[in-house]
Amino acid sequence: MQNAKPHAALLASPGMGHLIPVLELGKRLLTCHGFHVTLFVVATNASTTQSLLEEPHPNLNVVNLPLVDISGLIDPTATIVTKIIVMMRETLPSLRSAILALKSPPTALIVDLFGTEAFAVAEELIMLKYVFDTSTAWFLAITIYVPTIDKSVEDEHIIQKQPLRIPGCKSVPFDDTLGAFLDRNDQTFIEFKRIGIEMTMADGILMNTWEDLEPTTIGALRDFQMLGRVAKVPVYPIGPLARPVGPSVRNHVLNWLQKQPNESVIYVSEYERCNANGGAWCGCSTKGVGVGTGCIQGGDRDDGEEDHGG
Repeated sequence: MQNAKPHAALLASPGMGHLIPVLELGKRLLTCHGFHVTLFVVATNASTTQSLLEEPHPNLNVVNLPLVDISGLIDPTATIVTKIIVMMRETLPSLRSAILALKSPPTALIVDLFGTEAFAVAEELIMLKYVFDTSTAWFLAITIYVPTIDKSVEDEHIIQKQPLRIPGCKSVPFDDTLGAFLDRNDQTFIEFKRIGIEMTMADGILMNTWEDLEPTTIGALRDFQMLGRVAKVPVYPIGPLARPVGPSVRNHVLNWLQKQPNESVIYVSEYERCNANGGAWCGCSTKGVGVGTGCIQGGDRDDGEEDHGG
């Protein structure tokens, strides 16, 4: 008698920077490892999110969790990160009910950065629990290390503006520190520290990176003399996981690149914009980067529309 396929449940938080890699992870588990996969998506009103899910892998079971109203739970001035975290928290009862309604119970739950509070559901239902860091190994290193530092080290970085040293990794210059981290009472900072602690309670951490891209940082995360003592669990670089680009888009981009002078194009990573703005980057932000780097030219897009693409 053949063994049943392992069943993994994936939980994706709002934002294209999380949904796209989680969706691609689900596809890889299906096609390369023979898993049965159920993808739980926290509902939003974003049309791009829905269009992305219109044509999923034929064997991927996608479950849209009900939209939750968090307007009475947060301050109107709350950051988009705080809003996403509260949304994920309020979705947990629906997630639990949806998992229990499945005919085949999952044996593992994989969540992204904002879904670590769902570990309580996994423990209740006796499931293995994994977290998928959709960013870099360096960001993971910062995330799990910040909750362990004492006040004196925080003061050196926040008040004295000294670089934040991460064992075995490059330091974080003060100028590169996210604004929310400069205020210990900021809700985003408090939630970030909680997430860093909860990530180390997983059975393993998946990272959307690969060995040759970040060998030093990945090595530090595995070395118990460095960050391994903080991570405490195995780390698995499984990237790069990204949305496939259609031939027409790929040809358009490559044709444009081939016309540019050597070393004249700057690549701007989408990760920070996805986490700062919930997956959207408004036209004014795009123009700001262009003006700052002297790259805005006549005919370039300047329509003020939000870009929700990956």
